[in-house]
Amino acid sequence: MIKTECNLEVRYYETDLMGIVHHSNYIRYFEYGRIKMLDEIGLPISKIEGNGIMLPVVSTFCTYKTPSRMGDTLKIVSSMESMPMAKMKIKTQILKESTVNPLTPDEEIGTVVAEGEVVIGFIKSDTRRPCRIPEFAAQIMEKYF
Repeated sequence: MIKTECNLEVRYYETDLMGIVHHSNYIRYFEYGRIKMLDEIGLPISKIEGNGIMLPVVSTFCTYKTPSRMGDTLKIVSSMESMPMAKMKIKTQILKESTVNPLTPDEEIGTVVAEGEVVIGFIKSDTRRPCRIPEFAAQIMEKYF
């Protein structure tokens, strides 16, 4: 299993007129966590793309639990529970790490803000045809499963 964590501070432009993070930004947070996860295991996107492989999003799913606001620090926990073959399934949980907003009580710290998963495929850059996980990526990931 691969499991990584990173933090992100909510910025003003990510919020809506109600002062909460707009729902579309959570998919961006999922991407931020997934890119950090791949970097952390030694498989940055630049290396994957440099080897002629692209990673299109096949599907996304997100459940929203409680709002977050500008200034909140979110913990993004990304995990992959099985070795990818033709697709990577990355689960993500976003928790409230800290808040500077007086509207958000301290007891909300550590609560789940949103959770879901993203499925990523592998395609060859030149043909745009699906392929299995490339050997160089499989060798890096194998040690986690």
